[in-house]
Amino acid sequence: MQVIVARAISMLALGIGSFIAGMLPTCFSERTRQSHPLIISCLLCFGGGVLLSTSLVHMLPETREKLPEYSELMLCIGFFTVYLVDELSHLFVKRNNHSHEVPGVGERSSLLAREREDGEMRERHDGGSELCHVSHTEPCNRSASGVIGLLSALFVHSVLEGLAIGLQENVTQILLLFAAVASHKFVVGFCLGAELCENFPSRMCTHVICVTLFSMGSVVGIGVGAGLETVSQLKDSAAVPVMQGLAAGTLLYVTVSEVLPRERARWHERRRDAGLMQFISVGLGFVLMYLTTKYLDHDAD
Repeated sequence: MQVIVARAISMLALGIGSFIAGMLPTCFSERTRQSHPLIISCLLCFGGGVLLSTSLVHMLPETREKLPEYSELMLCIGFFTVYLVDELSHLFVKRNNHSHEVPGVGERSSLLAREREDGEMRERHDGGSELCHVSHTEPCNRSASGVIGLLSALFVHSVLEGLAIGLQENVTQILLLFAAVASHKFVVGFCLGAELCENFPSRMCTHVICVTLFSMGSVVGIGVGAGLETVSQLKDSAAVPVMQGLAAGTLLYVTVSEVLPRERARWHERRRDAGLMQFISVGLGFVLMYLTTKYLDHDAD
């Protein structure tokens, strides 16, 4: 097999496979989401564990290899950058832009059901003196900055991984690196699709556009790495670890400030065992991505 054929196979497989993985969550109908909301929440928590592991176990060590003195600083800068963008979006976006939005039929029914459950739980806990460590109010989801930050971080990471594949000159190394990238890229793509379904439940066009951008990241990276010889100099420059570190901080913010707090607040008072099920889901996602990164990526290296 020629090198150009191996690169082409990697481009097609990563692009199509990532798109399919990102679109899989849309197969869950609105009725299914309303009938089994805790299962959907556990899937989102599983995605949070995957993103957390991707940030701290996969991307941060890669940053530390080439930028040992400033890797944690780059992660923190990425974290605070998305934090700032999130707060600025809430500051400058007028409230009346959201007050006139009319939810769809499925959204209205789910909102009414949620309000009834919340009302029952408030009545049940009124007058109590129990001190709880979990906020029962969901984080504000009126801003799309979290999803945009998540998509941007995953796109940058996908481009860099594709760039590494495109720079390889040996068929065996290309295929090994492709297998390592695909093993976690498809899982991350599914998690991205689940988050898009949660934030944009009735916007299929938005979902398709975001998943397409994510899927094209590796394709663009492979194409650029294979087409330009001067890109090989970029591989050893400080730009790559800086972008990796910033992307890692972005994923960390989205996970610990949006995904996990939202799901914990949504279910903490509804079922006593919901928190434990969510914790197990986060742990499974983290362990799966950790094992994938440790063994498959190590073999590729």
